[in-house]
Amino acid sequence: MEGTDSIWVIIRELHRAAQLQRRAVAASPLGPVALGLLNLAAQAPVSPSDAAKELQVPPQSITRAVADLMAAGLVRRVGNAADGRSYSIKLTEAGQQARADFRRHLSADFSRLLTDWDPREIETFAGQLSRLVSALAADAATGPAAARTANPWRQAEQ
Repeated sequence: MEGTDSIWVIIRELHRAAQLQRRAVAASPLGPVALGLLNLAAQAPVSPSDAAKELQVPPQSITRAVADLMAAGLVRRVGNAADGRSYSIKLTEAGQQARADFRRHLSADFSRLLTDWDPREIETFAGQLSRLVSALAADAATGPAAARTANPWRQAEQ
């Protein structure tokens, strides 16, 4: 495939963007796991195990984030009628507002950075980026990384 240099630029720039995004989320008072959980629960109530899988974090990170978000009044637990031991996480009104505030702030920051872009350029870039990320997600779900093995460093500890 031609364009190897361009492909490398895409890879490098996506990595840089991810680093910048991680720093911005880490600076949030909520932290990355809690913000991720707010975003998931905003779509529909989510079980802790599904949240851990989607966010690719250990279950104890979700437990901690749920406790913090509940203490802040941003989420609540909704029991499962079929299984009294399990629950889903649902946003409260305050949680919906906190998520909306975060999104508004982030959108304002991005808008400020894109002021010299033509609206068509933004729309085109958004579509292309979505297409690329969808392809990356599909590949990750079926590619070699999907069949993960145990971490060899942790195996030595056992």
